[in-house]
Amino acid sequence: MRAIAYDGKMEFMEPSRPSLIEQIPREDWEKTPASVKKLVELMAKRIDSLEQEAGLLQSQEEELREKVNQTSKNSSLPPSSDPPGTGGKSRKKSGKKRGGQPGHQGKSRDLYPVEKCHSVLDHHPVTCRCCGENLQGEDTNPYRHQIVEIPPIEPIVIEHRLHQLTCGGCGTSTRATLPDDVKNSGYGVRVVATVALLSGLYRHSHRMVQSALSDLFGISISVQN
Repeated sequence: MRAIAYDGKMEFMEPSRPSLIEQIPREDWEKTPASVKKLVELMAKRIDSLEQEAGLLQSQEEELREKVNQTSKNSSLPPSSDPPGTGGKSRKKSGKKRGGQPGHQGKSRDLYPVEKCHSVLDHHPVTCRCCGENLQGEDTNPYRHQIVEIPPIEPIVIEHRLHQLTCGGCGTSTRATLPDDVKNSGYGVRVVATVALLSGLYRHSHRMVQSALSDLFGISISVQN
């Protein structure tokens, strides 16, 4: 009998079958060199230990399966602990078709005001879908369907050329300086704000922000900026 510790508890288990050494014929075992006997004994102990651990794990697994499958019907657990769909009352079919019912107010995204639309296109049916008769008139309350699109985005690049001129009197060269409202970083306020939004509020890494600006706006920035 061997003792095995599992989760702080000591379990005693009987070998399920004769050990490896017991299965070797006695006359063969006596002829075996001492060094080989020692190795076989170590292997036999290890195999015996692994088999017992496997049996213990199997019993633990069975216990866990029993706990997982416990419900209020086969244990003292309250019905509130039952997982969804466990033995509850089946709902009676109402006989109604699936989907929205007549008179039910549908749910859809909010429409933009007409004044916010870039253009409004009216589409009129030409013929009756039943008899094919030509249709005339105007619908005072047509169904409205809007397509929202992002305009093509191209970066606005403004180049500042700082000229350098040489004084005719003393020979000193003087280069113009950038206006006070021009940033030395080379990026405008909207680019800086977008970087701050992506990296701060949305917690994107510097490389993700760099990739986003390149993919969305065609702007190339350095990871160090």
